Amino acid sequence: METVTCEYCGRQLPKDEATYYEDADVYACPDCAEEYLTTCERCGAVVSYDDAFRGFDGYLCECCHDDLFD
Repeated sequence: METVTCEYCGRQLPKDEATYYEDADVYACPDCAEEYLTTCERCGAVVSYDDAFRGFDGYLCECCHDDLFD
């Protein structure tokens, strides 16, 4: 079984139990994913709360935000 390390807390876990944040090329355990990551309400991309924009019912990634508001 392939394991990965959570970028945020350092915990080792099976790869299929981790959330992959492609833009930063990092994995997060379920607890850290809930705390640090969100999903774009429009396209479904995983983004960090630091990089997300407030959307209509949640959060938007930068690309979707720009498509809607620029």
